[in-house]
Amino acid sequence: MGSQHGRAVRPLVVLAILSGMLALTAAAYPLGAEALSVLVPADVTTSVDISVRLQAGEGSGTVTLLRGSDVVGQQPSAEGTALFANVSLAPGMHSLTARLDGAEGGQWLSPAVSVYSWGAPAQPTWITPAKVRVVSPVALRAQAGASTATLTLEVNGSAVRSIACAPGQIVSLGSARLAKGANILSVIATSRTGATNSVSRSVMRYEWPYSTCIVIDKSDYRLYWVSGQQLVASYKVAHGRNNWTPVGTWKVLAKYKTDPHSVYGPRKMRMFKRVGTAGHYRYVFTRYAIHGTNNPASIGHQASHGCIRMYSSDVLRLWPQVPLGTYVVTRP
Repeated sequence: MGSQHGRAVRPLVVLAILSGMLALTAAAYPLGAEALSVLVPADVTTSVDISVRLQAGEGSGTVTLLRGSDVVGQQPSAEGTALFANVSLAPGMHSLTARLDGAEGGQWLSPAVSVYSWGAPAQPTWITPAKVRVVSPVALRAQAGASTATLTLEVNGSAVRSIACAPGQIVSLGSARLAKGANILSVIATSRTGATNSVSRSVMRYEWPYSTCIVIDKSDYRLYWVSGQQLVASYKVAHGRNNWTPVGTWKVLAKYKTDPHSVYGPRKMRMFKRVGTAGHYRYVFTRYAIHGTNNPASIGHQASHGCIRMYSSDVLRLWPQVPLGTYVVTRP
């Protein structure tokens, strides 16, 4: 009889233990957003009212508002909403959760909610330009600091453009044309509070040999098209095998439309070489030219008989922009 009673009791004990484990497990799981949720704007600029909503039927107890692991405050709550008024959040990102400690036992957590508190912006950080002597137009990038919603580029005190951004974001501010000599570049950070912070630096505009010219750097296999001391475009080129292309100063004094399938590609510009002494310069015909190619694989190499080869698509863009009489400078 005793053994039968023992056999009958043990399943009841096991069932009770399992029921308790299930209750603990259920209490440990977060409730759905509809059952217990934190209501707060994603961005705040001052102290803020934070509500915690409880779904009807969830019962009463104590609601604790948590910022990370720190307790912001506690409110007794029946079914409905617990209000935490005028909560002050330090500038930066915060994760808020609510915990319900039930009057009859059990504990539930809401899903975490992220909120960014805006304060005075941190100073932005320069990315480019990194050098003091720069080509115009110059490309600029900066990194936004904390509490930054907008970066504004100024050149010599005049606003060029403003770019919306997020705190910590690396922002391309586009390019800016520079005046002759020293220029002051400034990046101004603005917070959603309206507060600002800035960083400035002085740069010197690089001066090309002529206001309008073509400059060919043989070592870099690059052709630079310059107008009004502003860099308009840069193209990859080939020059003479065995480094035959002479270094010097030239003028474009003849332009041709050529057979697109020929070694010259669709366009050619004849380079006349400068000879003589200062005050007595003259420009003489040569066999050197800037032209396209039917061998695009040669670009970027010493491959020609001395001419400057361009991709045919590039020479088609450049050819109509270059007036007769344009200076050409070939550099080592």
